[in-house]
Amino acid sequence: MVQLKYALALLCLLSWQAHADFPTAKALFEKQEYALAKPQLETLAELGHLEAQFLLSRMYAEGLGVDPDLNLAYAWTLIAKERNHPKAEEQYRELRTKLQSRREGKEVFTSLNDQFGKAALEGNLYPTANRYVQANSRVKPISQSEPEYPGYFERAGVAAWAVVHYDITEDGKTDNVNVVASFPVDSINEYVIKAVQNWRFEPPKDLYGTPVRMEMQAHTFRIKAYGTTKTRKFERENQEYLDAILAAAKAESAKYQYLYALLAENRIISGADALPWYLQSAINGYAPAQYRLAQCLVTGNGCNRDQNKAVNWLAISADSGDPKAAYLLAQELLDSNNVNYNPHKAAGYLEVAALQEYMPAIAEYAALLAMSDDPTLRDPNKAIRLAEQGRAIDANNPNLLSTLGVAFIELGQQGRGESMLRQALEEARSRNWTIQNFEDLLADYQTASAGNN
Repeated sequence: MVQLKYALALLCLLSWQAHADFPTAKALFEKQEYALAKPQLETLAELGHLEAQFLLSRMYAEGLGVDPDLNLAYAWTLIAKERNHPKAEEQYRELRTKLQSRREGKEVFTSLNDQFGKAALEGNLYPTANRYVQANSRVKPISQSEPEYPGYFERAGVAAWAVVHYDITEDGKTDNVNVVASFPVDSINEYVIKAVQNWRFEPPKDLYGTPVRMEMQAHTFRIKAYGTTKTRKFERENQEYLDAILAAAKAESAKYQYLYALLAENRIISGADALPWYLQSAINGYAPAQYRLAQCLVTGNGCNRDQNKAVNWLAISADSGDPKAAYLLAQELLDSNNVNYNPHKAAGYLEVAALQEYMPAIAEYAALLAMSDDPTLRDPNKAIRLAEQGRAIDANNPNLLSTLGVAFIELGQQGRGESMLRQALEEARSRNWTIQNFEDLLADYQTASAGNN
């Protein structure tokens, strides 16, 4: 009986091969670098990549870099056959005659199929599409000025577009502003980035009025050419550029599958559905696409909401090293109302994201270390080090200040700690954050100090 590697519904996490894509795995296979090809093919096969499933079956059938295992070969072949791989039927008939025990082969197939068969993947990972909505009702701009392009752009009849991703912080400022695609490449990047960096929004809040960070917002900038000749030239070159991206996507490049999906979602490309390309890229092991699917499944924008599927994609993306996915997964694992509640695993994911200097993870991890009721997690000294690391990014962040206050009190420095908690409260008030939590924290620790005296 094959040993089950994980159960998606129960979130038993595994280490996924980062940046696996099929062209790389296939090239390694064809060069007979089977030891390098195998983990990548396994990753892709387990996510539902049909050709990877068939190549993996061949490895076990022919003993290519592994000990021959006809049961595993039979199981992967049957999974590929049921998804209509053109060569699987012939291999299936051949393997069926070689099995020492048809019953054992069926048992291995059942185990694999329960995890990685079409029905299992559709139930645990694959999203159901709905339409994308460009505007987010929780995002309310205060200042959203247009880029200041050089004067010669208009005189020269420059045409261009750029898709920008950015986050909105708890203060309503923009963060992590970057151009994810543009044409002509890099032509207007510096101007659109400068504009978005100066945008301001009403601080986004959750249902309880607590300020929250909004990840991966998108905006598309366009400059239209003046003059028929210049317009035709731009449209021709732009179409050649988009066609090249599509060709790379069809050639199984996960990066370009993701890029093509992104351009379809943001309406640079018309008549194409974004979700199938995001899914193909995610199946190909591309962490940004996996995170994007998780985001879609959480928000319901572009696909139907499904918290379990979102958590599973977050786990896969986080184990590929994506800091945003690691942070969001940790949030799920820290929710005591969630069946996946596991603060120790959450701490591990937060540490991974904090090491990549992802600010929300730094703040969350520091708070967990300072305030956890679990003595095996609580570490005030480490919390202080992390909070100071975060303050190099945002010196007066109220969450970091409150964490420092609690950590100092835990170390016996009551006066210093209360001072930091008061500073956190005032800073939250100045940023127009909801202050109830900061007031409660200060009151709790003042009461505890009075009780001890």
